[in-house]
Amino acid sequence: MSKAMPGRHSIIRIPNIADHFHTNEPPDDVDVQIFSNTLRSAQDREPFLLEDIRYLKTALDHHIEELSRVQQTIREYKFVLSPVRRLPGELLMEIFFQVLGSEDPEDVLDFDRGLWPLTHVCGNWRTLILNRTSFWTTVSLPGRMHYPPYAVHILSLFLERSGSRPIFVEFTCRDVASLPQTLFAVLVAQSSRWETCRLRIPVFLTTHLSSRSIERAHLLRHLDLNMDLAYSSSLTTTCNKIFTGAPALRSVKLTGIPLTTNSLGLRWSYLTRYNVAQDLPEKHLPILRLANGLVECTINCSLPWRQEPLGSDIVPLRKLQRLQLEGTASVLLQYLAAPALLSLKVVLPETGDSLKTFLSRSRSQLQELEIEAIPMGNNILDALLNASYLRRLALNVSVHPGHRQSIVFKDLLVALKYVPNGGGSTSGSTSQCNILPHLGELALSVYTISSREYLYADELVAMVASRSKVPGKMKEQVPVQDQIQEHVQLKSFTLETNSYWLPPFDAFVELNQEGLQTNIHLH
Repeated sequence: MSKAMPGRHSIIRIPNIADHFHTNEPPDDVDVQIFSNTLRSAQDREPFLLEDIRYLKTALDHHIEELSRVQQTIREYKFVLSPVRRLPGELLMEIFFQVLGSEDPEDVLDFDRGLWPLTHVCGNWRTLILNRTSFWTTVSLPGRMHYPPYAVHILSLFLERSGSRPIFVEFTCRDVASLPQTLFAVLVAQSSRWETCRLRIPVFLTTHLSSRSIERAHLLRHLDLNMDLAYSSSLTTTCNKIFTGAPALRSVKLTGIPLTTNSLGLRWSYLTRYNVAQDLPEKHLPILRLANGLVECTINCSLPWRQEPLGSDIVPLRKLQRLQLEGTASVLLQYLAAPALLSLKVVLPETGDSLKTFLSRSRSQLQELEIEAIPMGNNILDALLNASYLRRLALNVSVHPGHRQSIVFKDLLVALKYVPNGGGSTSGSTSQCNILPHLGELALSVYTISSREYLYADELVAMVASRSKVPGKMKEQVPVQDQIQEHVQLKSFTLETNSYWLPPFDAFVELNQEGLQTNIHLH
């Protein structure tokens, strides 16, 4: 084997001595000479390599240190040259406002969220935020298991930074500890600045609301009050005067409060929005007689009539535009009239004609109707005959084999179907929609045991297809009293049912391609 000469950049070719690793026999003289030369070459090469390694390690340490300095310089100069530093204060304020306003109110006692972290970014941001009192007008104190010891001081500081502006107050308390009561007392002391108030409190905290300070709530416009276990307690006479000093109050949402015309001292005739959960439907009638300025009304009841209301006078709600009756509250329809009503959501019993009577009495141009009827009764079809201006209909019904509901559902599909000229309509020569000629959106949620037979898939698809192909405005006929109403094409159809995909549903795919917006949800 050739030997390599030692040197700084020489290449050492080490002889193959592997055969000698497996024996204790000494090498012969020739091998000894070769191995000795190789050993000397390696020993001569070692110092050069160690010197190179020391040099390279020094250079590497130097480059690492320089890289750290360069990266620090990049960070500092990018920070100084950041476009954010050149944004005008007004634009920064708008960004903060949009970000903070797009989320749910943050707990004012949480230093890691909301406004507090922004005030610690830099002196400029801190000055901008502290000088804008409108940022500090949303005071939210959700329920906590543990409160920080500085809670009262932080709340007071937050309120101080809001200046004299009207404030939004949200407070939740579910225990009897002294600290939450103290926090609530601090908020009540600022009631003269309340504009919107959401309270989830136990009954015993009404003693704070009954204080004289609440009588100065002249700015309060929206009240959302939920009292725990109030039905099993009795409010004091003082509580019936709590909001007598709130002449601007227009919207109330009440839950868990024994309802009377004197409840909380509310001025019912001033209200435009009424959202109340009360077990007994009859408790609402005396209040609705007083609240004749309502525009929106939501009532939720869980019990039937306990006693029939005295008298049968109809309660006229002449300004009411949106009405939502949940639970057993639909029985109130027999006592109401709403000539300006545009939207109605109601839970109907299987029997009774309260909805039909209400629509016939009101003679309103109802645009949206949502009905939940489980089980379905024939009162739905009867009611729809009195809703000829309807543009959106949503039905949540159940249809069971062996019951009349299945026949009623089929009758509904037949009535909704558009019959073109010469298509077998009863008039013989006139295109017609038997009901709801202006319907543009239809949503059906149907529960049935036998999906194919009692869902009437063929009739359902035929009805939707006919509605989606309504030609539009019909030609006028003579005489005037026989003129045909303008018919509207169905633009959107939604079906939710506990069925698998049935062969007739293939037509929905074609209708969707033709322009009908279809949404089919099968469970």
